[in-house]
Amino acid sequence: MQHVLRGIAIALRGRSKTISLNGQSLAIALLMAGSMALAGCEQASTPETPVGPTQESQSAIDSEGQAEAIPARIASRIATIQAIVANPVSVTLGQGEPEPAQVDQAMAYGDQIRTADQALAEVGLVTGAMFRIGGNAALTLQPNQLQLDAGQMITWVEGALAEPIEIVTPAGIVGIRGTTVFVNIEDDPNAPVEIFSWEGEVAFRLADSENEVVLSSGEQLFIYPGERDIEALSQQVQPLDRAAAQERLEESPLINGFSSPLPTRPELEATIDALE
Repeated sequence: MQHVLRGIAIALRGRSKTISLNGQSLAIALLMAGSMALAGCEQASTPETPVGPTQESQSAIDSEGQAEAIPARIASRIATIQAIVANPVSVTLGQGEPEPAQVDQAMAYGDQIRTADQALAEVGLVTGAMFRIGGNAALTLQPNQLQLDAGQMITWVEGALAEPIEIVTPAGIVGIRGTTVFVNIEDDPNAPVEIFSWEGEVAFRLADSENEVVLSSGEQLFIYPGERDIEALSQQVQPLDRAAAQERLEESPLINGFSSPLPTRPELEATIDALE
């Protein structure tokens, strides 16, 4: 403020005679002094260094219109852990170390989630796909893919997918086409990978081939390690009988082990009713 007052004094200095002789000149002098004061105030209020978001955050506008920082992991969220049943359930975020998973935890591409013993977890993707895993499961999120290396998983879609998604297994790739599909990978490396279409169509292909085997509602396929003949696999697709499907529906922890029912359960029940 002192430098503003000095500006006024300088502006008026040497103009005292003009002030005494002409009232109009007085107004001009005061106007000049006011302009200098205003300019000084504006310069004083301008910060020397602009403030912006750091490299590890992005800015957003809160409910009151103020900018606030968002952690990079939240900004890159492509999935959220929605439920955890029992423990241990762990996550490995990026290149970090495994840590206990938390409900509402954000996950990004490259993150892994694991379950052990009787633990179960449910995860929702921003694309509209959902999945539950259990049975010593290990799953990694990849662009347009769920890489299941071990355990059991049931995946479903409510409405239309924002983008296609596949399940990558050691035996091959499962294409989800707006359906509910069950995948099981045993701990025994010699055991087959099981695919079961609860409802809708599921397409299976070998990792290095575009040829597909399509499963319809109520059909299952077992792929043993080393199987490379897609035509032979297409002949191995078999429907589950009604009694076996009903037993699976009633006893599956992935269907019944959560506090919230599986959203597509009515469709699963309709599949059972249509089986022989």
